Amino acid sequence: MSRLPHVLFAWEMGDNFGHVSKIAEVARHLAGKAELTIAVRNPIALRQIAPDLPCRLLAAPVAPPIGPLPSDQIGKSYPEVLRPGGWSRVADLSPLTEAWRSLIALVRPDVLAVQGSPTCLLAARGNRIPTLVFGSGFDLPPRAHPMPRFMFWDKPDSSSREEEVRAIANKVLEANNQPELERFCDLLHTDAFMLATFPEIDHYGPRTQFEKDHPPYLGQLFTTDTGKEMQWRTGARTRVLAYLRPGQHGFEPGVKALARLDRKTDVILAAPGATKSLAQSLANTAIRLVNGPVRLDGLLPDCDLGVSHASNGMASAFALAGVPQVGLPMHSEQVMVARTIALNRLGLGVIGQFGPDQAYEAITKTLQGQHLKDATVAVAKRVNAAYPDGPAPAIAARILEMA
Repeated sequence: MSRLPHVLFAWEMGDNFGHVSKIAEVARHLAGKAELTIAVRNPIALRQIAPDLPCRLLAAPVAPPIGPLPSDQIGKSYPEVLRPGGWSRVADLSPLTEAWRSLIALVRPDVLAVQGSPTCLLAARGNRIPTLVFGSGFDLPPRAHPMPRFMFWDKPDSSSREEEVRAIANKVLEANNQPELERFCDLLHTDAFMLATFPEIDHYGPRTQFEKDHPPYLGQLFTTDTGKEMQWRTGARTRVLAYLRPGQHGFEPGVKALARLDRKTDVILAAPGATKSLAQSLANTAIRLVNGPVRLDGLLPDCDLGVSHASNGMASAFALAGVPQVGLPMHSEQVMVARTIALNRLGLGVIGQFGPDQAYEAITKTLQGQHLKDATVAVAKRVNAAYPDGPAPAIAARILEMA
């Protein structure tokens, strides 16, 4: 009897459930067909999303956390945003890639499936292991030279540090007799590039302006069947589902705005890490607070409005359910999503410094905007018809083909 192929999944960058959800969705389609090892930045998050997934679970090599960056050090493009993750000094990047090479050598996979793990890609450069990358528009930016800025629609900025980051990466590659990067985008030229998103939610849409012959869209990769099960309150006139992160920009204004909605509204607020004092302060409002993720599939069909930080996963979930949304972004990636939400009339984004008044205005306008509801329903119909099975089966099948 022939052995099952061995697949190594890798994730190292980012801090939310979206990354592990993507891996779990693909891995489920490989259960019983492949031996799975999953190396992730946050093993706890993976088991919260997929407690019963049969795999060997490892902690991924990652750079130690650093404090908030000064404004002039915040990354303005994909190469620049890697700098806090160990890509700013050879002395940091070298041991991180060494750790990844050691992990790969110990696991000895037949296929390497990478989700948001550029250091793993660097470590694997030049080896003979078939390598696949998969993810959203932000995880898999256009393979252009130079790489596009995050705020590509704004005024040009000549202060890119892409070449500086490439030079550091090449010193590490040279020291290990690995092929250097002629262009930074070469890092993403792998055996398979699986773009798990759709045009209306792509961070870089329209993508053809950067990469004319980009790989095809496969639909969004996310899960709606995990988290606490909830039901809408009987008799509620309006139903609002919110996912906001305590301590983050936009959380306090968003919660205060939601608290102003009348008691005929049912607001389910998923806020992982919420304090008991917050729950007490919301006792006389329409908000029902949940300290963790909630299961979406039972709530989205009757939801009237979605509110989030404009994370790719939540924004996609609302869009594919035909639910208009308000985005309260925390950082550049989510600003890009908030922009594409507004551009495609899927809802409104509140960008920059804002308070409860601005958030409340966006929420009430979106609830009252029939044109936004109509546009969102139209996009949901198109995308669900175009990608009825989602990308997970296609990505899993490609992994098995490569084994």
